[in-house]
Formats: sequence, C-alpha cells, structure tokens
Amino acid sequence: MLKISDLLKELNDIAPFSDSESWDNTGLLVGNMDDNVTGIITALDCSIDTVEEAVIKKANVIISHHPLIFPNASKVVNEGAGKVIRKLIKEDINMIAMHTNLDHQSNGVSHMIAEALGFHETEILLPRTGNFKKLRVNINAEAKDEFKENLLKYSPAGTMGEYTEVSYEYEVKGQFIPGEAADPAIGKAGQKEHVDEFVIECMFDGKDQQSVIDAVMQYHPYEVPAYDILSLDKASETGLGVKFNYGDTLESLTELIRVKTGINIVNTVKGNDDIIQTAAVIGGSGMSYADDVFNSGADVLITGDVKYHEAYDAKAAGFNIIDAGHYLEVIMKQGLAELLAQKIDVPVEASTISTNPFE
Repeated sequence: MLKISDLLKELNDIAPFSDSESWDNTGLLVGNMDDNVTGIITALDCSIDTVEEAVIKKANVIISHHPLIFPNASKVVNEGAGKVIRKLIKEDINMIAMHTNLDHQSNGVSHMIAEALGFHETEILLPRTGNFKKLRVNINAEAKDEFKENLLKYSPAGTMGEYTEVSYEYEVKGQFIPGEAADPAIGKAGQKEHVDEFVIECMFDGKDQQSVIDAVMQYHPYEVPAYDILSLDKASETGLGVKFNYGDTLESLTELIRVKTGINIVNTVKGNDDIIQTAAVIGGSGMSYADDVFNSGADVLITGDVKYHEAYDAKAAGFNIIDAGHYLEVIMKQGLAELLAQKIDVPVEASTISTNPFE
C-alpha cells in the first residue's frame, strides 16, 4: 500500500518542497506519515466542503495549492481554518499543501494555465538563480574508481538536469608530510610523500552540501581528504511564471482566457496598441514582478490581484496587464491530478467544489 510518506516522495519528484519560498508552509500539514492512501482529491483551497467531498469519495488525502495553515496560526478552534482542521482530524483525512514549490516548476501552475489556453510550449519566465555548488576532491589513483562510484551512487552529487552520476576528472601530483600523531593511508609519519592523484569534480544542489561532505568523509580513504566546495551563480531549471508565443491583439487574448477557462476577466490595463507577440503568466499575485516581466521581453502579463495604483503605474509605463483574478489558479486542480495519476495507482480526482470567494 502507498503510505503518506511514499506519496510525499512522489510529490517531491513533481515539485520539490525545497523549492518553496521561505515564508511558505508546504508539505504534510495535517495527518500521519504512516497512513495508507485510499484516494486523493486535488484542490485550490481546502474548505469544509472540500473535506466533505473527500469523505463522500472515500479519499483520505486532500492536496491543496493554498496552505490551510501558516506559521502565525496560534489556535485551532471551531471557526475559520481551525474549523477545517478539526473536521480533517475528525474524518481522519490528511492534508498536504503544494504552493510555491508547484509555482516554481516548468510544468507548474503557470504552465497549466497556459496549457488550458491551448499553449503547450512554454518556457520559464523568471528563472531562479540556483544555489549550485561544485565539489572538487583529490583522490589517489589506486582508490579513484571505487571512491568515485560510491560518491556518485550514494550521495546527491553529480546530478545535472535529467543526467545523474556526472563527474569530471584530471591528473595532478599530490604532496604531504604526515605528522607524528597522524595515521596516513599512504606514507609514513615525518616523511614527505609524492602521490599520483586525480581531482574529481561534480555539481550538486547547495541544500545538499552537508550530505555531500559526509559522503566524502565516509568513502575517501585518506584520514584528512583534500577537497574544495565552490559556489556557482547559475540559472536554475525552475523559476516563476511562464511565457509563450501568441501573435494577436490584447483583446483577442482577453477573450480567449474567458472562453477557455470560463472565468470572467477582472480588469484589463491597455498600455499600448502593439500586437502581443509574447504573453507571460504568473498565477496568483504577480504584480510585484511586473518590471522584471517586461524587462524579459513580455508584451502582456496575465496574473491576479492587481491593485489600482499598480494598474495606474503599469498604464503610465506602457505595460499591458490582464487581471484574470487569483482564482485562475484553480486550473491547477486538474493539472496536478493528471501529473500525479501518471505516478501512482491510487485514485486521484480534481475537486468539483468551487472555493471562489467572489461567487
């Protein structure tokens, strides 16, 4: 049986929880890691009605985009979010949040919105600068192959995109004098040694630094391995929003959104009369990124929660904005259900409950 802990691993493959913003609250928020999964409901929000839907459908997991609990929650009483939490516990239903980690994937929420409009070819709008590191470690020639195999097989080092166990190596000459209290793998205390060595280099995610260091210490034959860790400023394969080629007017794009999603546009800011060659999508609230979006070459930003002064400044700057509302993210329900159904055998359904507060 698939346990909650197993489900979280599958979800982490779809959208690593480490990609969540520091202020966010993702992962298992209510539940038990050891529970067996009987069925899953995907939702934008976890409401009382969503929990009742899960009960009717005999699903004991709700995966919502918006977290039910944020760090400043101080009580669980029978009102607001507390009422939902109490019902989740009473009905023995697990609740998992996939929020900004799902936002930051190339096939995440913004991509799902673009797909719903009929645009399947997208690219990351605002790529993250990845926290990448490079390990550079010296190893004697005789122990090189065994050490390299263990390092790349049993540590997070050497993964680059869809490739694993990636490394580079080159020959060097090593020199050292062991101290009297040393216990060297090669040589004798007090005598200078010259060793034929190799330098092995491999990349890893900065969050895994301690795991990589632990692996070096575990598998390296030297008492004190010589290694360096370098920080690299490199674009990540994740980021916020997506962009796609359009090639028509602002008015036609606005109508396309309404027809394809069934969601009425809140407001449109027409900053110019140019043809929209490149359209950008940031699901949820994206106006704080407007300058970066238009500096990237986008001709319109599709997002939600646009304030009056933000719209005023955008129009003055000649920017086109389509405020499709925060609820446009509801498209993620079906998108996430489809991604997850490809990975597990447990029934997965998109919630049929509307949590749109403006209806």
